[in-house]
Amino acid sequence: MCAAHKTSALAGVALAAAVSAGCTPAPAAQEAAPSPSAAVAWMNGFCGAVKDFIDGNNKMSSASGETLEAVKKSTSDQLGHYAAILAKTVDGLGALPAAPVPAGDAAKREFLAKYTSARDKTVKAKAGLDAAGTNDTAAQSRAVEGLLAAQKDTHGALDPVAAVLGAPELKTAAATAERCRP
Repeated sequence: MCAAHKTSALAGVALAAAVSAGCTPAPAAQEAAPSPSAAVAWMNGFCGAVKDFIDGNNKMSSASGETLEAVKKSTSDQLGHYAAILAKTVDGLGALPAAPVPAGDAAKREFLAKYTSARDKTVKAKAGLDAAGTNDTAAQSRAVEGLLAAQKDTHGALDPVAAVLGAPELKTAAATAERCRP
C-alpha cells in the first residue's frame, strides 16, 4: 500500500472512531451577518425615537409671564412638556428589539441612559416647582437648573447615526432608513 493510501486510511479510521465515540469535528464558527432589512428596520426605530424627541423639543415654548404666578405656571407647563417627550423617547428606545449587531445595543443603552436621566431630572424639577409656593423664586431657580441639567443629558444623544458609525451594517442601514434622514 502506498503512503498516501495509508494516511487516508488512517484518517478514515480516526474519523470513524471519533464518530462512533460521539465526537464530531466542530464546524468552523461563523457569525451570520444581519439581514439588511432587519438592520434598516432597527435603525428606523432608533432614529425615529430620537427624531420624535427633537421634533417635540422644537415645539416647546419658552417660559414667560408677567407675574411670579404666571412664570411658575409657564415653567411648570414647559417642564411637563419636556417630561412627556422624554418619557415617549424612553418608551420608544426601550421598545426596540435587540439590535442586529452589538454596537446597536451599546448605542441603545447609552441613549436610553441619557434620556432616562433627563426624564427623571425633569420630573423631579417639575414636582419641586409644583409643590412650592407661588412666590418661591428659589424653587423656580431650582426648576430651571433641573431643566438645564436634563437638556445637558440629551445633548450627547441627538445623533443616532453618529452613535453607530463603527458598525458598518448599521451605518449602511442608516443611509436607507427613512427616519434617519434629516
